[in-house]
Amino acid sequence: MKKINVLMLMMLMLLIGIVSVSAKKKEFKPLPCVLTLKDGSKVSGYLVDVKNAKVMASVYGQVVINMQTLFISPTPTGKGTKYVADDAKEMELTVDGKQRKYLSLYACKILTLPKNLKPTNHRYFWELVYEGREVLGFLSPTVCYSSSGTTFYTEESWAYTYCLKGDEVVVTYYVPETGIRLAAKKTLRACFDRFPKMDEYLQSDGFSLKDMKRHPLDLLKVLERKIK
Repeated sequence: MKKINVLMLMMLMLLIGIVSVSAKKKEFKPLPCVLTLKDGSKVSGYLVDVKNAKVMASVYGQVVINMQTLFISPTPTGKGTKYVADDAKEMELTVDGKQRKYLSLYACKILTLPKNLKPTNHRYFWELVYEGREVLGFLSPTVCYSSSGTTFYTEESWAYTYCLKGDEVVVTYYVPETGIRLAAKKTLRACFDRFPKMDEYLQSDGFSLKDMKRHPLDLLKVLERKIK
């Protein structure tokens, strides 16, 4: 009986997911954008549709979601031409009169150490939310699936990611989540392992994991000082 309940629940979740995705596509409104390709040429127009891609955060295990395929049209009602992150440098998007910038970068390959910066097979568009002298910070939606008996849980959150200017690969260093993560500080240290002074700071009394969780982007300001 339990197996039947689980199967029915999984089918229901799948149906809800399909309906949800369909609804989001219908609600998508064209947005003014400028796409810069690898050769430096620019494509201006309207983003009329997107396809997101899921990539696994290398040391956390959650699924990070980013745009990967764009459809851009000269007009809000025209048919979009397809562009992929692999062929682009960046995109500027205008949302409610405000500019949002996305950089085309690789993620760290799953099951590899962040310090090695081994790239995924494809690039993704990462939303830039912090820009320092040497460090860039990004924010992406993320989702984690779990279960307890016949009950399934979906936890949506935000993934905090960084790279240095000139890097081709980004590192996701923090994903908020409920419950307790074992060796949380060790996981965080692994994300900054290539910076000895940063590793020293994360092990020192001056670092507070609790404070970092309140203001994750502030950690990138510390990194700015530690890489000098």
